Amino acid sequence: MPITPDQISYILTMVEGDHAANDEIEARLDRDGWDGFDVLLGAVFYLAVNRRFQRGADTGEIIRFVADMRSTTTGGPETDASSAEMLVSGALDPSLPTDVEPTSTGRIQGLTILYALGDGAVSSKELNAILTEAATLADRIIECR
Repeated sequence: MPITPDQISYILTMVEGDHAANDEIEARLDRDGWDGFDVLLGAVFYLAVNRRFQRGADTGEIIRFVADMRSTTTGGPETDASSAEMLVSGALDPSLPTDVEPTSTGRIQGLTILYALGDGAVSSKELNAILTEAATLADRIIECR
């Protein structure tokens, strides 16, 4: 099943902080289904991390990024730092292990997306371009399953 416009809008409204619209979309997705959303979230996470660290990053930069994310993002302090560092590192270098509990993975990806793309970090045009690219990537991944 391809990525739906509501799935894309869910992430868009989440990043933009439009809680009312996000709640409405979430209700529709609860009704219609979230199939493929995990792939879309992973694709947006990958693009957000690689946009943030365009020239790569050393361990110290990743640790500082995760520490700042955890200290400034709602829900961040409860997020396991080593798991977040592992996922960010894995997005930058897919050959690295990313053995993180699946329930933690989505949470970390969502927080990272909010931190890397929210609060004016990117323009609306850039955010839409990232989401469009992520949806295309996610659709390709889903087709290969």
